[in-house]
Amino acid sequence: MRKNRILLNFVNRRDMILISNTKGRFAMKPNPTILHAAVDVMSTTARDVRPDFDASIASVNHTGLSQAVWARRGQQITDKFPEDDNIKIRHVQRGGFWQFEAVVDVQQREVFLLMTHDNLKALQKRFKANGYCHHYLFSLLRLNPEAKSEQQSLFQLDEDEEAAREKDCDNILGEFAGEIDRVYVVAFDYAESLPTGGAVYLLDQNGSTIESMDISDMLVDQEETTEEDSLGTDPVKRPSESTPLVKLKIKKA
Repeated sequence: MRKNRILLNFVNRRDMILISNTKGRFAMKPNPTILHAAVDVMSTTARDVRPDFDASIASVNHTGLSQAVWARRGQQITDKFPEDDNIKIRHVQRGGFWQFEAVVDVQQREVFLLMTHDNLKALQKRFKANGYCHHYLFSLLRLNPEAKSEQQSLFQLDEDEEAAREKDCDNILGEFAGEIDRVYVVAFDYAESLPTGGAVYLLDQNGSTIESMDISDMLVDQEETTEEDSLGTDPVKRPSESTPLVKLKIKKA
């Protein structure tokens, strides 16, 4: 399948994500239910939203289409857990024009953030260059393990910055402030409005990667399941080369 070929071509792009020198073992056990939901939601792209945007907003000016895609994803992730006591969705307003959804695993005391790999890489570079940052990811990362790199002293925050970071973190978490121990980032690559790969990241407080788990195989599984559903209960058998080629793996720094 064309999408599978694109996925395999792009899976190595995540090697560019900054790696932490943090010592020790931090076992990653992200909730698979949340990961499958993230894959489904992040498979929605401008290609899916544009027909509605053209019909209801404008067909000649697509300003705001990107925001519409994220709004659709926010609705979809909310609809997946309407009455779940263990998984809650936080709708977080940032300024007057932007909102993001954080997925809360109440039992495991973990939060999942969804974004693109391009955005994650840009944020990691910004954190490395500037230290303190007003971005919501930086605020939430105060909950993750401390960095143990030799350059850690370059990222020490003063009292005002640390207080502002803590306050913003608590505001983001709302009713879950003080109830979260770990933050995961679930990031995806795209090409031609198709998701091409994904991974889960555990970052340190400075934003560098401690561990990562590849979930690209979930994208392949999802596409095959969708196509089988469209073919009915007796789908045509696929050739052997269309089976998932990307296996689940964990990378450690």
